Amino acid sequence: MNNRKSFYDVSSFYNKKAILKCSFKGMRYQVQGVSKEDDEKVLQADVWPEPFCYEKTPLDFHTVKEFEYSEDGLDKVYGWICEQYEARKDEWDFALKNPLDKAKQMGLM
Repeated sequence: MNNRKSFYDVSSFYNKKAILKCSFKGMRYQVQGVSKEDDEKVLQADVWPEPFCYEKTPLDFHTVKEFEYSEDGLDKVYGWICEQYEARKDEWDFALKNPLDKAKQMGLM
């Protein structure tokens, strides 16, 4: 898995409304700061299978979780994404090795 440093830090990256978009061996993921209705900020992590970007992948194939907007929360984001990779290796591996079949499963072909 990509290392924790590749997630940057809250104050210099996510405070600027930047979105981290990455992939790792068939799993795509993104992390961003999101403002809730009560103006509370959270870190939102999202994982989905290859081969398509966030916008082109149907929402049914996304797994999203929110975390505290802090460095500790970002550590938990990293841990959760690592857990998602480990728990779903077969899914990511299939998506990586069979992108056309995965696209058909998603209803995009």
